[in-house]
Amino acid sequence: MSRKPLIIAHRGFSGRFPENTIRAVKEALRLGVDGVEVDARMTKDGVVVLMHDETVDRTTNGHGKVKELTWGEIMRLDAGSWKGEEFSCEPVPRLEEVLSETVGRAVLHIEVKEVGVERAVLRLVQEYDALNWVVIDSFYPEVIKNAYLVEPRVGRILTLGWLEDNDEAGGDLPIQKVFSCAANGLSLYMGHATEKTIGHAHRRLLSVSVWTVNNVGDALRLAELGADALVTDYPDVLLNYLRNENKQ
Repeated sequence: MSRKPLIIAHRGFSGRFPENTIRAVKEALRLGVDGVEVDARMTKDGVVVLMHDETVDRTTNGHGKVKELTWGEIMRLDAGSWKGEEFSCEPVPRLEEVLSETVGRAVLHIEVKEVGVERAVLRLVQEYDALNWVVIDSFYPEVIKNAYLVEPRVGRILTLGWLEDNDEAGGDLPIQKVFSCAANGLSLYMGHATEKTIGHAHRRLLSVSVWTVNNVGDALRLAELGADALVTDYPDVLLNYLRNENKQ
């Protein structure tokens, strides 16, 4: 493997610890990952919290939509027991806690899950003087465009998931979509990460990350295709392999 892509821990070290918790973030940082990805939503009373789903049902002992619950209600939830008894009482963290924990030890990729939340996220990023080590990610072009208007210095990645317009012949439509919202990078679902798409992005000076890459075989293939970063639930597996490669 001629080049080593960056390793980004998906929702923290989510393969072995409860996703989007401080524990998962700490364990990812302890590994020495290049980046940590977390998901951001806003509570009814305006607190930015880590949660992937629209509701708290899957990963906590609570019920309801994040945006319809107050921080007081969410802070009392158990966000760890679903992953294992040893993680019981792990709380849902506020974004401020993650910024304080990361403090530039890795690039923090904040995936904004709803349009409008990006403004509150950026206020916190500015407050914590974190512009140099934070990237805003989103599936929503509006989020990326708004992030650019609010704070043009912040890194911005448009996530292109289950693309219906993924043009295998050249990728013009995805690339146009990235530029139209002022993103400076794109994140591709692994099944759509082809040599043509990645090369097309690189020729336009766009970085390319790929998700979700959980085994060495896929990592090797994507590295050969030119992926700049791999988003993984198991950063330990990919990092261990890359470190062993460096010793050879």
